[in-house]
Amino acid sequence: MKLTVLGNNGPYPAPGGACSGYLLSGNDDCTHILIDCGAGVLSRLPAFCPPERLSAVILSHLHFDHMSDMLPMQYALQFKPRREPLPVYAPSAPKAVYDLLKCPQFELLPADDFMIGGIHIRFCPGRHPVPSNAVAAECENTRFVYTGDSNEDARVAAFCQGADLLLADCGLSREDHSAQAPHYSAELCGQLARDAGARALLLTHFNPRYDTQALLREARTRFPDAQLAVPGETYSI
Repeated sequence: MKLTVLGNNGPYPAPGGACSGYLLSGNDDCTHILIDCGAGVLSRLPAFCPPERLSAVILSHLHFDHMSDMLPMQYALQFKPRREPLPVYAPSAPKAVYDLLKCPQFELLPADDFMIGGIHIRFCPGRHPVPSNAVAAECENTRFVYTGDSNEDARVAAFCQGADLLLADCGLSREDHSAQAPHYSAELCGQLARDAGARALLLTHFNPRYDTQALLREARTRFPDAQLAVPGETYSI
């Protein structure tokens, strides 16, 4: 599998940036799963996979910085129709946001485990103000895990075990983090990767007010090989 980063900001995009969006592709180059679709992601997606060629979309949760570009995607698929509606796996709450996704272009499906193109997708609930899932993809003895938005949670920690690539919510600095916060800190992302025995760690979901290099230094106090998720870059898993 390979992972292409389309956007790495949250809860709003930096100038010229984009919010959460990650394209997971199979080795056959026929399976393309978009994980999250925040502001700015749709404009970057066609360089790697036209929307009409997507195999599925997974929305970790329904905050706007993770799903807002699904709304104009409806229009994109009206002008380049698919034979079948695009499968969209998402939590069903908040209901008002979920209802925005109801259209002929999408087939809305619950966030239950599924198989597509030889990739087994699994979900695990995290800790966030709205229902949010961590997502794992397993294929040919490789494992990718995305935390989604979450703070420390024993379920998520167990879910991350053995990840070949861990993509972690680096929403806060050590200074701003608390036990009640909706996100991990950079330092806790490093600790999560270390405790999970992850082979590689990518930090993402950067608030534009932070210096990402400072966040990287924090994460490396716990996981020395931590890296920043860079939009436009593709990572082998």
